[in-house]
Amino acid sequence: MGPYDILRYYIGPPCIILGATGSVQLLAWLGTDPSSIPWHVKGNGSAWLTVAVLLLWAFLSLWVPGKVFRGPQTPFGYTPIYKANGLQFFLVSIAAYLALILVFPSLPIHLYRNFANILASCNLLAMGLCVFLLIKGKRWPDSREVVEPKPLLYEFYRGMEIHPQLLGVDVKQLTNCRFGLLAWELLVLNFFFAGWQKNGFSSAHLVSALLQTVYLAKFYWWETGYFNTLDIILDRAGYYICWGCLAFVPSLYTFASYYLVANPPVMTINGAVLTFLLGILAISLNYRVDWEKEYFKANNGRCKLWWKPATYIEAKYEASNGIRSSKLLTAGFWGIGRHLNYTFELLLALSWCLPGLGCGLLPFIYFIFLTILLVHRVFRDEEKCAAKYGSAWVTYCNQVPYRLLPGVF
Repeated sequence: MGPYDILRYYIGPPCIILGATGSVQLLAWLGTDPSSIPWHVKGNGSAWLTVAVLLLWAFLSLWVPGKVFRGPQTPFGYTPIYKANGLQFFLVSIAAYLALILVFPSLPIHLYRNFANILASCNLLAMGLCVFLLIKGKRWPDSREVVEPKPLLYEFYRGMEIHPQLLGVDVKQLTNCRFGLLAWELLVLNFFFAGWQKNGFSSAHLVSALLQTVYLAKFYWWETGYFNTLDIILDRAGYYICWGCLAFVPSLYTFASYYLVANPPVMTINGAVLTFLLGILAISLNYRVDWEKEYFKANNGRCKLWWKPATYIEAKYEASNGIRSSKLLTAGFWGIGRHLNYTFELLLALSWCLPGLGCGLLPFIYFIFLTILLVHRVFRDEEKCAAKYGSAWVTYCNQVPYRLLPGVF
């Protein structure tokens, strides 16, 4: 076992688990005056009620009868089934939250002041779920997949199963789409209203909240496309994915909006308008990149992109049921860079952090983190693709040499 394997399997997981888990409360402390907002590691009754309501609402959205979407079949023959009601869930959730504000006008300030306790509750819930998923995956897996044993902490961090079920729903759709991202949206809206009540109206804070809302609305409108991404197809349900969505997303991804409540933005209206336009451009380009791949898949490669027939590389790979093939798109944006969807996502993240310009470095913590995460994900994704597609992946990389910045990287 080489140094890389020792770092990957034995050193990295415990360091990440300890550091990331503790950072949730640190972010709550950094974003406001800690002396005025008491918090406890175990949360409080109000926080647990908030988390329980959100979790129940997430389950209900997946239990109700409705249209379903079948994800890609796994190499071991399993086809995951998801509920395809994401946009309705998102819009009804926002409407319900706005109705609650009308009935309970003090709710935004209450949730803001109780934010650290809410994060503590999310943290405990997420850790408990990850322990359950580890035990379930080792003793009562849902699939026939044979998983090579690894060090225990690495298995906890990575997860055991790709598509585990809990109470009849897909765990990753529950944690990623129905809890984590909805918590992100509702908290961002809540912090905008809390800032309005505390400091007066701010166009810059509104722009930050609107851009995140448009981005998340786009995600829910395209939710079934997400089920074709590597997050869902290859990543297992463990600490990295499930804890990340249940605890880390509500804490870090909302941080710019949270920080602006205690530190009102100084950006002018003109600056806010320009920032909004930059964000909308980034969202549009990000959507276009994702759309091109989905359009290409839906037409099995027989389509045009940028007024020309789409080009691709045929890649064969071995699955449990024999040799299968995929088409690696080399047209449109996918012919310019292998991960331009990440590039435009970074530009968007920068745009909703920009309202904190002049308030120090802290409002940009999410953008800095996302840059590190996506650069790491680029190499992680490409490692998996190289292992899966072999020489076809080498050919693809030679034909599309740049990852994030054409001509640079």
